[in-house]
Amino acid sequence: MEFSTKVDIPSPAFRITHADKMLMMGSCFTENIGAYLLQNKFKININPFGIIYNPVSLFYNLKRVIDRQFYTEGELLYRNELYLSLDHHGRFSGHDKQQVLENINKEIEAAYNHFKDSHFIFITPGTSFVYRHMEQDRIVANCHKIPNTAFEKRLLRIEEIVSAFDKIQPQLKDKKVLFTVSPVRHWRDGAIENQRSKSILIESIHQIISKYSNCFYFPAYEIVMDELRDYRFYGEDMLHPNATAIKYIWERFSETYFSGETININKEIEKINLLLQHRIKNENTREEKAFQEHIKKTIDVFRKDHPEIDVASTSSSFSRIGNSM
Repeated sequence: MEFSTKVDIPSPAFRITHADKMLMMGSCFTENIGAYLLQNKFKININPFGIIYNPVSLFYNLKRVIDRQFYTEGELLYRNELYLSLDHHGRFSGHDKQQVLENINKEIEAAYNHFKDSHFIFITPGTSFVYRHMEQDRIVANCHKIPNTAFEKRLLRIEEIVSAFDKIQPQLKDKKVLFTVSPVRHWRDGAIENQRSKSILIESIHQIISKYSNCFYFPAYEIVMDELRDYRFYGEDMLHPNATAIKYIWERFSETYFSGETININKEIEKINLLLQHRIKNENTREEKAFQEHIKKTIDVFRKDHPEIDVASTSSSFSRIGNSM
């Protein structure tokens, strides 16, 4: 007996391997999947502008990466004793204007260098609601707690989203673009408005993938809504999928886009990760020396079998990425 409705995911004609470079941009869900990819030693660059939710800002930011368009002092605002960018997450804000600019442009440079050789672009919007900064007359990625009188809030139209992607598609023709919709519900907008927002995103993306053969859709939103519809798969706020749900989505993602060989390599890396995380209680003992020798031999065997994958920093943390969506 089946006790859930499983989402059918068409098998793609391609597979992702450890040799492929990937640029990922979008909501906090992007960072959760990105964390799994990073742990498994894939070559990725995640959210060079920080967490961004609306698709128009995501496409605009991606365009700036592609064009290697750096930010200038005139593009920063000074509010609440902080210099900030309306295109960036708050983690880029700071008291020192030059440091803020340096951090922003350093990320653009790194993302640009990664993008040039990337095989895949992952884009994960979370909402169709946008805020237009009235003075600048443009949609922004982040309001940074600036008084709402400075903004106009509205829903994007499907044609707006598709048109915004049309502008960058010519520069993405040699890449595969994988879209997902964040399964995190934006409850602040209300249940009805959240559904309207997600529906617009889903229809916009499906119009894009029907228009361009290099664009694809992974149904993370549908998996959570249909396969994981029980609240035991959510965090305490009852809005964000919990660690169990994220792991399940990662498993569905893996079986969709990885070959059996890549999945087996991931299992080997996971074993190395667990070894590196293990701590011997008593240091400078025979037990510790034997364990360290076991780790070294395990890594040496892996490097011999997979010289293209660097496991030297497998145990390092990805400090920018949070543990939950």
